[in-house]
Amino acid sequence: MIQSVLAKKDFSIEGTFKAHCVECHGAKGKVKGEVNLLSFTQGKDIKSDPELLQTVLEVIDFGEMPPEENQPIDNTERKLIVSELKKLLEESVSVGNEEWMNAPIRRMTRFQYANAVKDLLDLKVEVFPLPEKMMRDRSGYFKPASGKMPTKMTVSSRALGKSGLIEPRMDGVAPFPQDLRAEHGYDTQGDHLSLSPLLMEDFFRLSRSIVKSPSFNQRNIGSWGKYFAEPNSEVNQMAEVKTRLRSLLTLAFRRPVQDKTFQKYFSYAKHQIDKGLGMGDVMKEVLSAILASPRFLYLYDQDDKESTQPESSQNLDLASRLSFFLWGSLPDEELLQAAKNGVLIKPESLSKQVDRMLSDKKLKRFCDSFPTQWLQLDRIISAVPDEKKYRDFYYAAPLYRTTMDMMMEPLLLFETVLIEDRSVLELIDSNYTFRSARLSKWYGEEPKGKLGGPVSIPFTRQLVEDRLHGGVITNGAVMTMTSGPSETKPITR
Repeated sequence: MIQSVLAKKDFSIEGTFKAHCVECHGAKGKVKGEVNLLSFTQGKDIKSDPELLQTVLEVIDFGEMPPEENQPIDNTERKLIVSELKKLLEESVSVGNEEWMNAPIRRMTRFQYANAVKDLLDLKVEVFPLPEKMMRDRSGYFKPASGKMPTKMTVSSRALGKSGLIEPRMDGVAPFPQDLRAEHGYDTQGDHLSLSPLLMEDFFRLSRSIVKSPSFNQRNIGSWGKYFAEPNSEVNQMAEVKTRLRSLLTLAFRRPVQDKTFQKYFSYAKHQIDKGLGMGDVMKEVLSAILASPRFLYLYDQDDKESTQPESSQNLDLASRLSFFLWGSLPDEELLQAAKNGVLIKPESLSKQVDRMLSDKKLKRFCDSFPTQWLQLDRIISAVPDEKKYRDFYYAAPLYRTTMDMMMEPLLLFETVLIEDRSVLELIDSNYTFRSARLSKWYGEEPKGKLGGPVSIPFTRQLVEDRLHGGVITNGAVMTMTSGPSETKPITR
């Protein structure tokens, strides 16, 4: 039974349901709109059904129920029940309700996959080109641990339609599979997740190309000694395989690997050893299988039914969500250890880990992905102002445009607010901004220094004389994206 905290007013949600709702929604088998409230007047807790709770809240709050022909709810009573339902809804979707809080199943994006492989192997090069990265640090300015953005920095962009200006990357790696879920999706049955045969083949082709790449060598892989180097002749080979395999699987799958899963991979490794392969080649074969596994590719909360500690899965799932949100990649060993110890979910430990993650250079990946998606900055690449009116916009047509400088301004502002822990309101209204010489000229200011090109663009942090120039809304990138070739688009803005 749901009793209101406002008992002094002789009010209860149960009473309101009885008086105004169940006649059409549950009484005598009558259920309109597939909404049955009868059980909630007979002791069932409405918090057990958050989706229904939200529906009831909305129709009562907006005055849609009861219908006009029925006795209306008094305004005072309506305010009380809306207030109570809101409190119950907040409680029903609280952190303690794991069943409701489970995250949906998502597959890694190309950006996340590249980062995950790079971190898993401690790669010194990129896996494949990432044109999603619209701005690259050319002066080493990004140091989140310092809590301060420098006054001057050098960045670069890429030419339109080109994937050049990319960091060194692995040779011969297959492209990331296209999203074919509409035609060849994934199937879920309980906690068993599987890829369709065509998609599995694409990801296996990708993983094979990684381990077969000429760049897959000791010089480029920081974890070579840990996983791929030949062991000392005195070492028991099978024991060494088990040690390496358990470590690799735990990091790749973001949790301690269950015995059944471990045995499958160990059997595969043993089969490769029996064929006469050396340790390095055996681990490469196993790695290619790991990188094509749904347990690696999919991001979802896992109900670890073999675990004797229910909180273990909570901690491990939280570690994955944190790392893929802030780092776009796998949890590192410290974060995983905190999760395995069952302390990550505790406020003090969680705060400590988040602070550590925000101080790590891998935070640059968050800055590479979130603000560009939030502001839809990829749209600026296709902006084509009237060439006759804005001749200076196309300074090296057709590939190079002033937009390449424009897109850096909001990205640098976002990084400053994040790294310096400044007020989020500065994203809307700040007294400073970032200017390149070309951007200053475009804004009608006196340019300082050479105009530069996309390979190396010097930017300077400066105060704005007119606050209209502060924040992301009125900067050149957003203004250009919300304009046509020769006129603005007020509705779009």
